[in-house]
Amino acid sequence: MLSPAEKFELAAIPVVTVGVAWLTPRAGVTVEVGELIAGAALLILVQGFFRDLWLVRQAKRQSPAPAREARCMCVESALGLTGIVAGIGLVGLGFTRSVFLSMPVLATAVFAAMSAGFLLKDFVFEWSPWKIYREKDHAQVIFRWRK
Repeated sequence: MLSPAEKFELAAIPVVTVGVAWLTPRAGVTVEVGELIAGAALLILVQGFFRDLWLVRQAKRQSPAPAREARCMCVESALGLTGIVAGIGLVGLGFTRSVFLSMPVLATAVFAAMSAGFLLKDFVFEWSPWKIYREKDHAQVIFRWRK
């Protein structure tokens, strides 16, 4: 069953997509591949940031479950950070390739990035021992590099 916050987020995905389509010039835009990768990763991180703000707000209203420490990271955040580093690295190292994105293609890319962020939101990966698992409310998990 979806929570009200998840329903809101699902409704926001097409709204943002339509907003991007409306704001994109009809002729489309030309971007570098690195910029496209970094932009999609940033979109996923911003989406997760607003979700985390909501979770923090909700946790203050309720008595939160006791926090636990783990050597893990949210898959969505890891994907977003890796994408930003890769995109900036491609641009910084001069690996440039221009890509033309028409308005429908750009809107589809935004929809795909936000949908991926929504689908990955509950997954975390732990590196000792290595595993990926679903944890519905991982806002209560305190990230640690070492035990």
